Amino acid sequence: MTLPKLCSLALARRAPVAAVALACIALQLSAPCGALAGDWLILNEETDTRLIADPSVGTADFEEKDYDWGDVDKDGDMDLVVARKQPFTTAGKRRNVLFMNEDGVLVDRSDPLALDFLDVTNDRDIKLVDVDGDTWLDVVTATTFQEQPRILMNLGEVGGQWQGLAWDPARLPLLETVGGIGPHFCGLGVGDINGDGRPDLYFADYGGIIVGEGNDLNDRVLINDAANPGFFLDQTDARTDPAMIQSCFGTQADIADMNGDGFADVVKTTGVGSAPPGVGCPQVSILYNDGTGVFDFQDAVYTGAPYHAAVADFTHDDRLDIFAVDDGQDAYLVNQGNDAQGRATFTTTDINPPATSGFGGNVTFADMNGDDDLDVLIADVDVDLGSCGGTSRNLWVLRGTGAGFADGPNDRWAGPENTSDMAPIDINGDGALDLVAGSCQSGMRIFMGFSTEIFADGFESGDTSAWSSTVP
Repeated sequence: MTLPKLCSLALARRAPVAAVALACIALQLSAPCGALAGDWLILNEETDTRLIADPSVGTADFEEKDYDWGDVDKDGDMDLVVARKQPFTTAGKRRNVLFMNEDGVLVDRSDPLALDFLDVTNDRDIKLVDVDGDTWLDVVTATTFQEQPRILMNLGEVGGQWQGLAWDPARLPLLETVGGIGPHFCGLGVGDINGDGRPDLYFADYGGIIVGEGNDLNDRVLINDAANPGFFLDQTDARTDPAMIQSCFGTQADIADMNGDGFADVVKTTGVGSAPPGVGCPQVSILYNDGTGVFDFQDAVYTGAPYHAAVADFTHDDRLDIFAVDDGQDAYLVNQGNDAQGRATFTTTDINPPATSGFGGNVTFADMNGDDDLDVLIADVDVDLGSCGGTSRNLWVLRGTGAGFADGPNDRWAGPENTSDMAPIDINGDGALDLVAGSCQSGMRIFMGFSTEIFADGFESGDTSAWSSTVP
């Protein structure tokens, strides 16, 4: 860590002015601390020392990527799974990757720990979830171009040694229309739809724009079989009406309780395409759960040109809010509580352009600067855009305020250009979030955050007696 960055971080943590001044003197800074006060988020690139992989799946991986993360081997740190395919709406298959976290370094261990990841597939989304209740995280993938999705089961531990992941084709039913048209999935939501304590799956399909609405598979609702946990039944027809599952280029799905009634709803985004009768498109909509696992009402909460959305309580009021990535101008929707029918109502605020204007894609939340407010991370690559390159697009991180997201020039962090997804995880276990970014222009890159634990010894009181000019 450079000394100016250390000082900047102290200011970003709202440390007392006197303490900051003393720290600057003690650290023998050559530049005034105040000059760096706008740096609310500091991430230092350390790709070369934090990544071990063949360049084709690492530093020179220019394919479309989707990330998820969790502790797959229960060793106390975050591991990373990566779904990969040829960029954009093209049918080029690629292998997936299992990155194991080994002492703060992400190492490709697909061989030998996830040999089925070496199969080339058209995976477009990936989730880590314990599907069978054995406490070990399994992997579910969403596939496109008529490929069947997959579940890779976590094999657990034998004799203190983690056994890895293995594909079990029997876990999912065959998903295709009567005419034999298979999935064109782009989004995957995970949650307990029917209230039995087991995770269910919602697949968002975009086949309508390719094969024509009414002929394609459309969205699917898969329920975890109570009689055989970890195996799934297609109960789409019994739990939805036909208009709800019309894909209309479905790009994203989340399962979450949006109105606070204790039952999991579905938040889905439908993008471009012609809308069939009775279906609005494009829109972000909520499918409301009637309490029995049946969706009885669809409410469009955002229209315009949305391509992705994400759900979180970023206002600290125990109500779930939404961030919508729009092809024009992104926006956040703050949950104001329920209307007379018990459905969530929202106020919508546009993000000030040009920071996130233009096409975007994946979006997620994380408290990147440790101030207890969720920030929002927005990938700039629309997976259907069909191009990669240029300098007008970046991965953006917008500072959370607890009421929404600040969008001034000093409230944004610009990451790699042409990023398809990102993973905010603590790689080295220091308590600060780091960032993995997957770019179709510059490959996989790793940026390390900085922990405030170095300030714990006397900093808040202004006591710098334990400080020196040599810092971590």
